[in-house]
Amino acid sequence: MLELIEYATTTADLTAAEAGELAQMARGSRHGERPRVIERLAPTMVPGRYEIQPGPYVGRFVLGSGRVVDLGCRFPFHDLANLLLYGRRPLLLEETAAPGLGGHSLMDLIALAFVRQAELIAGQGLVKAYQRQSFSRPPYPGVPMPAVHLKRHAGRPDRLATVANRLTADVPANRLVATALRRLGTLPLQDESVTARLRGLVPVFRGIGDTSGPLPEHAAPARYRGTLDLARLILDDRTTLPTGAGVSGVSVLFTMTRIWENYVEQWLTDRSPGSVVSPQHRIPLTDDGPGPTARADFVVLEKGRPTGVYDAKYRPWRQSPSTDEIYQLFTYAHRLGTKYAALVYPSADDRRATTTISGITIDTWGVPLRPAFEQAGGHPR
Repeated sequence: MLELIEYATTTADLTAAEAGELAQMARGSRHGERPRVIERLAPTMVPGRYEIQPGPYVGRFVLGSGRVVDLGCRFPFHDLANLLLYGRRPLLLEETAAPGLGGHSLMDLIALAFVRQAELIAGQGLVKAYQRQSFSRPPYPGVPMPAVHLKRHAGRPDRLATVANRLTADVPANRLVATALRRLGTLPLQDESVTARLRGLVPVFRGIGDTSGPLPEHAAPARYRGTLDLARLILDDRTTLPTGAGVSGVSVLFTMTRIWENYVEQWLTDRSPGSVVSPQHRIPLTDDGPGPTARADFVVLEKGRPTGVYDAKYRPWRQSPSTDEIYQLFTYAHRLGTKYAALVYPSADDRRATTTISGITIDTWGVPLRPAFEQAGGHPR
């Protein structure tokens, strides 16, 4: 197994075929069908040894030689589990099986993210709904069903068939979570504490059936959304989690820059009540009619007026922006007519530094990687 960390340079021995395959991944595809997984691949002075620098991806895939490439996150394991709540569907490279164990263990990572969300909804109480149930044995609640009475009891006067509404937790949203929980319970996770927490959830979902067929997009309370997204990921036969008794799934990658942008969007929404957060906001760069434009990651609008422009940076926090970043944010703020701009980085704790240029304030924010329900009492979407 070749273990890499996003953006970190690693020296490894490769065969000529492996080096050629990774070189293809350093180019990606012209129309974006295949991501540029490798940023740099360079030979060293030692024959067969290369320096490899991956891009902003976390996941696992298999080379044609059968060698597994495991891409880990630059941030701690638990932090990545929080970030996954903001991901959409992962990128799928091939339908080639990749081992589920070893390396940075994506199985444990997804299981940890899932168990945190499942514990949250269990603590708040499972959603329930009324369902119509039929009864053919006493006591007979509800109202009679003549057609069923004739079919089941041939109209016997000493028997009845009735129907009544009953409040139950056996609803589609809970079935999806319960099915994912049972799937995870069959997998050999490396982290025993996650396994123990999964077992602790089993009694909560006892009596709730499994879901089958296509994964449904059922309406559910907002607090369920993160759990349901992870449950669909676990049950999707194309993901990195094993789909049978073995320990393999297909090659899969999570695009971390995109996930970080989703996180920052929610962070801005939570701290800007009453305002609109506009992602990929178009900014004209000239005054001369149609001309070149740029796109800011996020612009916060208050009553339609820009009050701040933000750039999401998926790398460790640093106190001062670079010269290029100053040029970029100053231009964006000036063109939008706002006096505030900021860079937003992932960080272990809350951090903030301020730079002022010609009346425009540029902040560098370090934002902790924690679930949104811990930040604002809400949900990460």
